[in-house]
Amino acid sequence: MRNPVSISSIFFTLFILHIQARTDPRPCTTSCGDIHNIAYPFRLRGDPPNCGDPDYELYCDANNRTILNFHAGLYYVKRISYAERRIRLVDVNLDTGNCSLPYRSLGIDEVLGDGRYNRNYSSPHATFVRCTGEIDSMRSNMVPCLSGNTSRVYVNYTDYMLYNPNIPSTCSIIAMVLSDGSDDQKVNLPTSYDKIRRTLQSGFDLIWSVECRNCRADGGYCQFLTEESNRFRCSKEDDYATELRNAILYLVTVFVIGVTILCRYILAPLVVFVFILHKCCSKRNRTDQ
Repeated sequence: MRNPVSISSIFFTLFILHIQARTDPRPCTTSCGDIHNIAYPFRLRGDPPNCGDPDYELYCDANNRTILNFHAGLYYVKRISYAERRIRLVDVNLDTGNCSLPYRSLGIDEVLGDGRYNRNYSSPHATFVRCTGEIDSMRSNMVPCLSGNTSRVYVNYTDYMLYNPNIPSTCSIIAMVLSDGSDDQKVNLPTSYDKIRRTLQSGFDLIWSVECRNCRADGGYCQFLTEESNRFRCSKEDDYATELRNAILYLVTVFVIGVTILCRYILAPLVVFVFILHKCCSKRNRTDQ
């Protein structure tokens, strides 16, 4: 029979190691292919438990390339900047510049809703749409390997996220991917499929924030100072309710104090004066009789 104390000790030890990985980063550094500086908060799959943070786990594929699995999408890691807290990613299907859809669709809403990363909401997006007919204004944006006789697939490159109401009624969104082009491309957005395809090869940046992740795990939300900053204020969803409750309590207190002052210093003397006046009048009436 197994000793229940030993089993409990094992689970307790594993729990402590898990907490330490989140709150007590150790100077573990590892590498995979061209990425030589994998350190906290990142870790490689298979690293010791006290290295990095489990929520920022990467893995090394058979070709010795570093991959991040983010919302079921697979992204090659192109570089990591610890000074700027930025990680550069590219969809595994778009890395070679071949004609293809992204491995998985990813828009800015999913990034901001995750909590581990931040990014400017007005970010460039490449949106793939399937249309039942040919769209003349988008002819240069057609994706040839995905288009056929019955439908056409086009890609729109915009500096914001597209939704179905933003596209022609004969089209529907089938995939999207974030992008970060060069400074020139941010001013002059690529308009042809070939230019968009080359732009998507360069990938996109995400800014990580372990502190924001912890804030959200504690029931709060992050109010970033700027859209591309890792500095933020952690606010709780009940902060507004607390402030409202305190404001109501203050108003009630002021009202009660006001009523007390009114009753004690105005109404009470007035009542006494009326009572005395009534007594005097009654006494005078009895005297006159």
